[in-house]
Amino acid sequence: MKTRAPLAALAAFVLVACAGLFEEPVQCKTDGDCARFAAVCDVTQGVCTKERPFDPNDATSPDPNRDGGPTPTPDGGEGGAPDPCDVPNKPDEVFPPGSVGGDVDVTASMTLDCKKNWILKGTAFVQPGVTITVEAGTTVRGDKATSGRLYILRGAKLVADGTRDKPIVFTSTEAAPQAGDWGGIGIMGSAPTTSGTPNLFGDVRLPFGGVVDADDSGVLRFVRVEYAQVGIHLAGLGSATKIDSVMVRKTNDNCFFFYGGRVDAKHLVCQSPADDMFEWGFGYAGRMQFLFGHLTPTDALVFGANGMLVDGSTPVIRNATLCGSAADNNSYGLVMRDDTSLDLANAIFTGWNAALDAQGTSLANKLTLASSIAFQNRGANPAFLENPAVMDPDSFLFDDDFGFDEVAWFNTAGRNNTTADPKLVGCFDPKDPKPWPATPLTAGAATPPADGFFDATAAFVGAFRDQNDAWMRGAWVRFDDK
Repeated sequence: MKTRAPLAALAAFVLVACAGLFEEPVQCKTDGDCARFAAVCDVTQGVCTKERPFDPNDATSPDPNRDGGPTPTPDGGEGGAPDPCDVPNKPDEVFPPGSVGGDVDVTASMTLDCKKNWILKGTAFVQPGVTITVEAGTTVRGDKATSGRLYILRGAKLVADGTRDKPIVFTSTEAAPQAGDWGGIGIMGSAPTTSGTPNLFGDVRLPFGGVVDADDSGVLRFVRVEYAQVGIHLAGLGSATKIDSVMVRKTNDNCFFFYGGRVDAKHLVCQSPADDMFEWGFGYAGRMQFLFGHLTPTDALVFGANGMLVDGSTPVIRNATLCGSAADNNSYGLVMRDDTSLDLANAIFTGWNAALDAQGTSLANKLTLASSIAFQNRGANPAFLENPAVMDPDSFLFDDDFGFDEVAWFNTAGRNNTTADPKLVGCFDPKDPKPWPATPLTAGAATPPADGFFDATAAFVGAFRDQNDAWMRGAWVRFDDK
C-alpha cells in the first residue's frame, strides 16, 4: 500500500497534464520540447499545439497540393487520425435557420460546422451584437435560386478562421457553377470614412462607418469566396479586424472592395473578376502586403476592369503582382483617382493595356510609386501620353487628369521604377499560374516598414520572392475548376 499511493498520484498527474495540454498552454521554444506530446511548438506564442503554425514564408512546411491539401489516409484523415470534416452523406442545413429565400434578420449567435452542408438562402442580415462563427473546413453554398447573400451589420462579427489545409469556402450551390450564381458577402464596421456613414449599395439597412478606428468585425483567415456577384465588400472595418489569406475568384464585379475603414490585410488573391481586382474608396486608410491578381485569356475585355483602383483613399501597399492577361484587354494595372494619396512600392504590373493611369484632380505631390516594374503592357508602357487636344473622353489619350504626367512620374529619379522584364515564370497560366520570378528581384527593391504589420524581410519586387515563397500554397487557393 505504501508504494501504490505515489504511483496513483503520478498517474493522475500524467493524465491531468496530458488532458490539459491543449487547454492550458505549455511553454516551449522548439518542436523538441513538444515531441513527447506528439505536438509541435508555435514559437510565436511559446506553446505546444496539435497543428503546425502556418508560416507563409516557410518552404519546408507541409506542401499540400492546390486542390485539397495533403493526401488523406484510407479512413479519411491525415496520419491515421479521422478527419471530423470528412463526414459521409452530410445533412443539408439552411442558413439563416428557417429561411425560405427572403430577407431574414439573424438575432442569435451561432456556429456553422464542417459536419453539415450549409445552404445560404435569401439575404441574411446579421444584427449588432451577434457573432457568426464558421469552423475551419466548412463550406457554405450560396443558393442561386434565391441569390443567397450574407451581410454582417455594424456591431456584428463574422469569425471565419480556417487553416491553410482546411479553408472556409463560400461557393455556389450549382453543380456547374458560374460567376454571379449567388450574392456575395458584405461586412460593415464603425471605422471612419470620408463620407460619414454612407449606405452600402444605397440600402438604408446597410450603413457603414463611424469614429472607432480599432473597430472589430471579426476574422477572415484562410477563406475562399467564389462564383459570387460582388465578391467581398469590406466597408468601414476597423484595425482590430483580422484579414489574412483570403481568395476571391470568378465574380461578376470586384474581388475585394475596401470602403473606408482602417483594417489591414495580407496575402490576398484575386482571380478573374469582371471588374476591378482591388478597390479602395471612401477614405480607406490602412496597410496591405502580398497581393496577387490574375486574369485569364477568356476574361471579357471590359473597359475599366483594372488591377487596382484607388479612389480618394490613402492606402500603404507593399509587394503586389498584378497579371492582366495574355490576351489584349482594355484596362489598367493601377488607376489613381480624385484626391488619392497612394504609397505603393515593390509592385509588378504586366499584361494590361497600360500599367497605370491618373484620373481627376488634386493628385500632384500625393502619389508615390517606388521600386516597381511595368512590363509587357500592350497599349503603352508604363502609361499613355495624354493630349489636351483630344476631346473624346473614351480615348486613352484624353487628358482626364488636368496635365498630370504619369510617364514622368513613373520615371522620377531615385524611385527605382523600371520597365525591365521581371522574368516571371508563368504569370498568365489560366489554371496553374506561377507569378514568381526565376530569381528574386532584390535589386532596387524597397524595404517594407518594420512597424509590426509589414514583413520587413520582403525587400523584393512583387508578391513572391521566388518559387520557394510558400504563402500561396494550400487548399485555400484554387485556380482550376475541379
